[in-house]
Amino acid sequence: MDPEKWIDAVKDCQYLPEQDLKLLCDKVCEILMEEGTVQTVSAPVTVCGDIHGQFYDLEELFRRGGQVPETKYIFMGDFVDRGHYSLETFTRLLTLKVKCFNEHNGVDLICRAHQLVAEGIKYMFEGDLLATVWSAPNYCYRCGNVAAILSFDENLNRDAKIFQAVPDENRKVPPPRTTPYFL
Repeated sequence: MDPEKWIDAVKDCQYLPEQDLKLLCDKVCEILMEEGTVQTVSAPVTVCGDIHGQFYDLEELFRRGGQVPETKYIFMGDFVDRGHYSLETFTRLLTLKVKCFNEHNGVDLICRAHQLVAEGIKYMFEGDLLATVWSAPNYCYRCGNVAAILSFDENLNRDAKIFQAVPDENRKVPPPRTTPYFL
C-alpha cells in the first residue's frame, strides 16, 4: 500500500487499479470505524461544501485554499453525482483521508452544505451562527453560481474565499451521452 503513489495518480484524474482501490477503501473503512460520528477539528481549518464530482474544480479549490496537509479541510457533503468525475473526485478525497488523520478541538460554528448558494457562502441568524458553504462552482455546469471555501486561522477568524469554475478550455469535458435515470 503506497498512499503517496495513489495521490500522485489520482490528482491527475486517473483511476487507480481495481486492487489498489479496494485496498484504499479497506483502509478508509478502518479509519472511519475508529472515528466518532461527530468530529471536532482544530483551527486553522477550511470548510468546503458540495463538490458533486467536479474534479477539476476540486483541484482549483486546493490551489485557492492550500494543499493538504499544509491546509486542513472539512468536506461536508455531496462528493459525487452530477459532475463528470465522481469516482475520480471521491478517490482523490479518500487518498487524502488515508494520508491525513483528523485532529480534535472545539470549533463552535455550525457549517452546512447541500443547498445551492449563488454567492458561494451565506451566513444566517444573528451573530452568523450558521454558514452554508457551496463549493461546486457553476453547479452542473449550468447554474452560473460562484463557489466558496471557508478558512479559519488559529484564532478562529473566518476568511471566505470565493472562486469561479475552471473554464471549459482548462478541463477535460467528456463527450455527451444519454444515461437512463434509473440504472
